[in-house]
Amino acid sequence: MKVTVLKEHFLKAVSLVSQVINPRPNLPVLGNFLLEGKPGILQITATNLETTISQKIAVKVDEVGITTAPARLLVDLCQAASGERIRLETEKDNLLVKTDAAQASLPTISAAEFPSLAGFDQETSTIFERNIWQELVSSVVFCASSEGGRPILSGIFLRAEGGNLNVVATDGYRLAKKEMKMKGSLQAVVPARALSEANKALDAQEDESVEISTDKGKNQLRLQTKDLNITTRLLEGDYPNYEQIMPTSFVAKVRCPAKELSDAIKLTSLFAREVGNVVRLEVGDKTLKVSASTAQIGEAQTTLPASLDGEKLRVAFNSRFLLEALTALKSKEVYLSLSSATSAALLRGPENPNLVYLVMPVRIQS
Repeated sequence: MKVTVLKEHFLKAVSLVSQVINPRPNLPVLGNFLLEGKPGILQITATNLETTISQKIAVKVDEVGITTAPARLLVDLCQAASGERIRLETEKDNLLVKTDAAQASLPTISAAEFPSLAGFDQETSTIFERNIWQELVSSVVFCASSEGGRPILSGIFLRAEGGNLNVVATDGYRLAKKEMKMKGSLQAVVPARALSEANKALDAQEDESVEISTDKGKNQLRLQTKDLNITTRLLEGDYPNYEQIMPTSFVAKVRCPAKELSDAIKLTSLFAREVGNVVRLEVGDKTLKVSASTAQIGEAQTTLPASLDGEKLRVAFNSRFLLEALTALKSKEVYLSLSSATSAALLRGPENPNLVYLVMPVRIQS
């Protein structure tokens, strides 16, 4: 293999591909990039066996070929190298990296030892506008669990039927649900981390659309544009019946400015760091009071205008859960629906009625 590539394009590609490489891979080859020189194209691939990312870039190819090279060392070397172009050449069991003024030799591992990328049998396929797909993922992904206690909760649940697509994520303490129109059928639980990595990779693509496909036989989902291919293994198991926990009746419905509520939570949460980031909300006729207190630090409270339909109520929440939901809603106003001080609350924004967040309250002593 002999290829010449623009340094800027190469570094951009390896940066997004390297997201899936574990710092301490189980197998040496999993710490390598798979580099394949084809006519006019260099395809760069990385995998952690759960998720595989492959990116194509335009290059000058003098000789086609394929090899693998240490990912971290190759990236660091190219970042440190001067010049606009980098030449990559295979020579026996090494990869030569050349610039105008420097040359280095990296050990390689045979491409035959790299996990096979072939064999995706597409069963279902849907085309999304790229920005709509990215917004869909970003609006729910932060609610998925980052802990390993219940692996199924580390995924995002996708279910399309009857012309609607529901996208759901929960960690057991909060839940996000987004609904949109979609033709076709789809049901899968996709690792949230893989979709988050895919969103970052899509930022670097010029395509206006992205194809989402599934291979149920191999239990995989594939995300594809002209130059990007991301394949990830689906999570196995039954996703919780989230519809059962969605409250349908409320004793209080509050409407208030989203930014003022966010600012109030940020301010008072400074006094809640030692008590699990718990902030209290006290709903009045025309105001919403937000407060927090810690014996060692002190207390703070702030009041903002709000309209109330229903009963006055006091309830407490994890401030981070509220702030992340408010940020994702991207709404000037927020609707907060409460069933009781110990039941789940719903947050919505009038600009996006098909997006809802459920947050469990925190039990506190009076």
